Amino acid sequence: MDFNSTSMESVLNRLSTVLEGMGDGYLEHPAIPYNINQLLETAIDNRAAMLHINVGSPPMLRINEQLVPIGEHQLTRGDCQKLLYPLLTREQREVLYSGVEVEGCFPSSGTGFRLNVYKERGNLSASIRRLRSDIPSLDSLGMSSQAFEKILQEKSGLVLLTGAPRSGKLNTLVAMIGHLNANRNARIISLEKPIQFWHQKSLSTVVQREIGIDTKSFAHGVQQAVLQDPDIIALTDIPDRETAEFVIRAAVGGHLVLAAIDASSSVRVLERLIKTFASSEIGPKVIAALANSLRAVICQTLILRPESNASLPVFEIMTNSEAIHRELINGETERLFSIMRSENMQTLGKALGSLVTAGTISRELALEYVGSPEDLIISAGPTISVHSEPKVSSTKPIKKEEKEDDDEAAPIPTIPDATDNPLVAWL
Repeated sequence: MDFNSTSMESVLNRLSTVLEGMGDGYLEHPAIPYNINQLLETAIDNRAAMLHINVGSPPMLRINEQLVPIGEHQLTRGDCQKLLYPLLTREQREVLYSGVEVEGCFPSSGTGFRLNVYKERGNLSASIRRLRSDIPSLDSLGMSSQAFEKILQEKSGLVLLTGAPRSGKLNTLVAMIGHLNANRNARIISLEKPIQFWHQKSLSTVVQREIGIDTKSFAHGVQQAVLQDPDIIALTDIPDRETAEFVIRAAVGGHLVLAAIDASSSVRVLERLIKTFASSEIGPKVIAALANSLRAVICQTLILRPESNASLPVFEIMTNSEAIHRELINGETERLFSIMRSENMQTLGKALGSLVTAGTISRELALEYVGSPEDLIISAGPTISVHSEPKVSSTKPIKKEEKEDDDEAAPIPTIPDATDNPLVAWL
């Protein structure tokens, strides 16, 4: 039987993996006075951002931008294997020895960690980051109004969370999931790329799946999620037309779907979705399904307050009223903004006007974020603002003039092998 070089290399890699997993007698495993869980607990106790494990140095913690060693013992090859092997499956070990890094998330000590295991000069090494478990509250982001509460009480339908890139909408999505987790007995499946926050079980069960690790794509993740008995499905992005199709399908099918997507306004995101399907043979049916399933569009903008160098989130809220529904089902978006104003919905200008009235920001600052002075609605008397004082954000806001791109309402791209067939069976 002949073996080519590739086959021989594969056999040797598998043999190496087997030998290294057999422990004493094949590899030296010195009796180090700690295990990986104890190191992770030390990282938590010291509020470290990272734990690094490398041959030739002690385990290192990243604390306030400084590298701090745990003890003085310099880790050996056997030490690193003893510490890291419990975190890896047999398949992951084989992947490592083929020269590919391993990424993933895992629970320990009541929280979650992101793991990156790699080889360095032939030795196993790892960088482990603690995932944030301090889920922001709706109040902390200025989302304490009845409008948000009503949206999150929906049992089914589509809620779109939009905003320019770096506008903080993913933190807002995390806060919405956290609110649902604390207030509803539900099964929530969250598709994320990457996982950045670790949701603990409260009233709900939150299933967090990372794209590329736990499932191959957003589209595939949504398609599979509907088979996993969800009450709520959340996505951190709608990157292509196939994902959009399955998102609408899930919303029509009786699930509450929360999805983040880039756009500078509520109207723009609906323009983008409608253009995505307009040229499709089943486009009218998909657009009608979008109109019927849509519950609300929330658009987030970050306002920079120069006096404090803090960022303030401001929210535009479009709800699917009869007039909005009538426009959408015909594939029209030109009148959506005027309908929002006539029905007293919370436009960006109205939200900014509330902040001006409350003395939170100046009129001059508010005008920097609206299309024209007429869009800024400032009431003469006291108003009920939807904003509590939010936490400081280091994210740089994007002003109105920076967001308006000629192609912003361009259709969502179609992935190479996507077809129009996935919707045929249910429309």
